[in-house]
Amino acid sequence: MKLLAFFAAVLLAVNASTDKDQWVAFKQTHGKTYKSLLEERTRFGIFQNNLRTIEEHNAKYERGEETYYLGVNHFADMTQEEFSHMLGLQNGERPNLNASLHVFTENLEVPESIDWVKNGAVLGVKFQGTCGSCWAFSATGSLEGQNAIINKVKIPLSEQQLLDCSTSYGNGDCIDGGFITNAFDYIKDYGIEAENSYPYKKEQSTCQFNSDNSVLKIKGYKKLQSDESELKSAVGTIGPISVGIQADSLRFYGGGIFNGRCLGQLNHAVLAVGYNAENGKKFWKVKNSWGSKWGENGYIRIARDASNKCSIASLASFPLL
Repeated sequence: MKLLAFFAAVLLAVNASTDKDQWVAFKQTHGKTYKSLLEERTRFGIFQNNLRTIEEHNAKYERGEETYYLGVNHFADMTQEEFSHMLGLQNGERPNLNASLHVFTENLEVPESIDWVKNGAVLGVKFQGTCGSCWAFSATGSLEGQNAIINKVKIPLSEQQLLDCSTSYGNGDCIDGGFITNAFDYIKDYGIEAENSYPYKKEQSTCQFNSDNSVLKIKGYKKLQSDESELKSAVGTIGPISVGIQADSLRFYGGGIFNGRCLGQLNHAVLAVGYNAENGKKFWKVKNSWGSKWGENGYIRIARDASNKCSIASLASFPLL
């Protein structure tokens, strides 16, 4: 018994040392600093709990029981509640009087696979920080895509302008979040500046929009029926599409095809940029706004034709140039 107790103590010491090493690496990688020693201890405890979750899941992945793996990223010192609070998509179930459904022709030819990143219609991955501004990044992403496809112009657009200036259209601040089509309504009326003339600050501030700097306007936008086949037709023939998803289960996604459980209501906005299959498993390729250190260089593959996984087809829209 004493020998068993000794080995148990050694194992605990090794795990603690490993956790501390990973903690140091985590802070260095993501530039994490804390206001006090007490706060750092609290965050380290949260980090350890999250680390166990990641390790347990990845053990299943190694055994072939999961199709995706998890990784330690910049959310690893946050609780699930804190993470969920920063997602930022308003409830998408309310009616939108300005929206009309896009109707596809019956003889539409849709490719079996497509990747708008490789086709040059998707600009670089961005990082929303802890501000609930995902809706703004999704809106600019689909508009950047249409601008690249139709006008052959590749220019990053300003999420900060949408965050600062579209409150009268129903969008909120970093806490209240916003709605993708509200952003489209605003851009239709005012236009949007380039990111370099109205850069992102990770917080809401006073509107500084200058109409002289506007680089793009839209005629309006279309919504899609809540169906994966409709989303495939749109992504396959139109370009990157703004979508809402249930994202609570995605915070530690590291790679692979996500086929886990998605719970709750739509709470995050992203960009569907392609679809394909790997080893017979169909997936959507989705661009996120959590930086390039999250997921597969800022992207996630979500299981396709899997009963609308994470509700990916339930809130889809795109702008009209």
